[in-house]
Amino acid sequence: MKIKLSTIVLYLGMALILVGCGSEHSGKVAAGAQTDVLKVSVAAQNNSGQVFQYMAEKYGFLEEECVDVEMVYINNGTDAFQALVAGKVDVLSTYGTGGPLVQIASGQDFTVFSGYMIIGETPCFGKPETEWTSLESFRGKTIGITRFGTPDVVLKGVLYDAGFYDDVTFIEFKKNQDVLQAVVAGEVDFGATATGYELQAADLGLEVKMWPDEYWPNHSCCRVLAKGSWMQDETNQEALYRMLRAFLRAEEAMQGNYDEVVDLVVKNLDLDKATAESFVKSPHMKYDNDPFKNSVVKMWNKMIDFGYIADTKVQIEDHINTEIYKKALDSLIKDYPDSQFFKDKLVLFNENNI
Repeated sequence: MKIKLSTIVLYLGMALILVGCGSEHSGKVAAGAQTDVLKVSVAAQNNSGQVFQYMAEKYGFLEEECVDVEMVYINNGTDAFQALVAGKVDVLSTYGTGGPLVQIASGQDFTVFSGYMIIGETPCFGKPETEWTSLESFRGKTIGITRFGTPDVVLKGVLYDAGFYDDVTFIEFKKNQDVLQAVVAGEVDFGATATGYELQAADLGLEVKMWPDEYWPNHSCCRVLAKGSWMQDETNQEALYRMLRAFLRAEEAMQGNYDEVVDLVVKNLDLDKATAESFVKSPHMKYDNDPFKNSVVKMWNKMIDFGYIADTKVQIEDHINTEIYKKALDSLIKDYPDSQFFKDKLVLFNENNI
């Protein structure tokens, strides 16, 4: 039987692709049991993006890990939750912690398995002439918020612990821009916004009065989650494992390299460089793939304390999966034994998830 040269070339090319795709893996792929590219769709807001994705794309980590991650930008949290429930996306990334916890408390089959930002740039703004010297300055004042957003939940948790949660009046707005405009108009004394609004606030003549992360470190900002039933599938677990390997490698590549991260955010999102720099390089922004289980549980308990989560039989621990992340991290430590970064990540994991 004669075989055409073109056919031989085709088969050789396919073989090289399969070998190249699985060469960096441990576990199933390294053993040659599965070398196909798995797909994951990740929803995020386009005002903060997904820096791990951008770095992983640029450095080829996704390709090496045999995973195709599709970004889907959905700015409204409610729409994002509905998309996850309907199976239109596989994963949610930048929708805080409070919102997902409310969804879980109401019976949604959501499971946190990783993180994006453990703290976000979520300042509380006021006019220059508005006095603020300590948390006591909030007593008797009005604060504009967007309900269930990270600034809302974290600020209320801080005030609850300080003992005067009931002495502050919170006014709810639909958008962060509306919060800022309300402060300018004198409708509220202070306003807390999500990440990325510091320059807009400055243009309106407002200034940062306090940073919530200074009172509640590692408060849990954006957690990464999927449907628990979807995660039961072994192929989906493998896809998340590969994605987390790529994202952890991207996180390592980011260290001391934030100018490049800024450029990638500008390239991928409709943001100017000054805005991207204002949050990417902020000391009040901390990107981290770690699930930070203990921080999620702490926020859950605080939300019960101040009434955001009613008495429920839901056990939040049943909706947190740290195993896939740990598996990805362990495999990277094995594959890159000289990486101090991955060793330090293991220490962090043991401190915040055990």
